[in-house]
Amino acid sequence: MIERRLRAQVGLLVVADVMATAGAAVAAWWLRFHVEIQPVTKGVPPLDDYLRLAPVVVLLYPLVFAFQGLYRARRIRSRVDEGLRILSAVLLATVILAAGLTFYREASYSRVALVVFFALEVGFVTVVRWALLALLARIRRSRGRLQRVLVVGAGELGRQVARRLEAHREYGFRVVGFLDDDPGKQQRELQGFAVLGTTHDLEDVIAAEGVDQVVVALPLDTHRRTAEVIRRAGRLYVDLRGVPDLLQYYV
Repeated sequence: MIERRLRAQVGLLVVADVMATAGAAVAAWWLRFHVEIQPVTKGVPPLDDYLRLAPVVVLLYPLVFAFQGLYRARRIRSRVDEGLRILSAVLLATVILAAGLTFYREASYSRVALVVFFALEVGFVTVVRWALLALLARIRRSRGRLQRVLVVGAGELGRQVARRLEAHREYGFRVVGFLDDDPGKQQRELQGFAVLGTTHDLEDVIAAEGVDQVVVALPLDTHRRTAEVIRRAGRLYVDLRGVPDLLQYYV
């Protein structure tokens, strides 16, 4: 269910990006040749010349966005990071478009219009994406509770996963707490999340907390315990995800 939700969200983002790109292109042409943000000295070119570019533009920009990682559903980013990635992707796509237009001899295109389109594209895509994610979050809240997530492993990796999920409720998840076998972590709250028991309590905690998804965030050196948790959780009606312990490579 979670995979279907993320795929649907990516599909909606692609549609939103295409619509924002088309809107930015039309607005750029109108601002350049009708509002005349800079005086038009060579006359207004036929709209058909620009319409011929529409299929190229609405395909090129989403493809570059995909190349830049803007459709990776599992990646949780801050708004600042998202905005910077959008700026970088739009800049790359615009450079490619401008380079292609230098070899196209059937018509000439305004450089001013291209610059205006670049600025509008960054703004339109950013606003439309943020609005769409906010709308999806509101729809999920209106339909009922968020997906309840149990994190197995209260170490640095598990706490990082919990923080990121809680910081981005628009993805539809809510962390209910941790399971961890460390006796020193029992009956404690770590960064606002309760340690609800040990891995031996997995089934009971899932039932008591109404868990929808289990995220296994145990260190790589606990192979046997990780395999046991995965085996037991796999028998239950919950989604199961594993998070590799990558943090040890950066110590």
